[in-house]
Amino acid sequence: MKRTGAGRVLAAIFLGVVSGVYLHYRQMRELAEGRGAYLAQRSHYFDRVTQLHSMGLTLVAGVIIAAVGVGLYELIAAGITSILPPSTAEE
Repeated sequence: MKRTGAGRVLAAIFLGVVSGVYLHYRQMRELAEGRGAYLAQRSHYFDRVTQLHSMGLTLVAGVIIAAVGVGLYELIAAGITSILPPSTAEE
């Protein structure tokens, strides 16, 4: 299946919007909990990172997350391309 540029652009915009909405939701939840709860959570996260930090584990996790992200992007681009009508412009 040939993927159009429009499908890829719309997939990138869709993923950007979904990510933005999630980040906004997370920030509003943290703001609602207050400064003390936020600082306690970040302190706990810092303690956890200092105990479990491993370069190999971080690299493997990064590769897996990147592969999932690219795969999700390609699936969304393919879905949008199949929904869009074919382009009438000749190449």
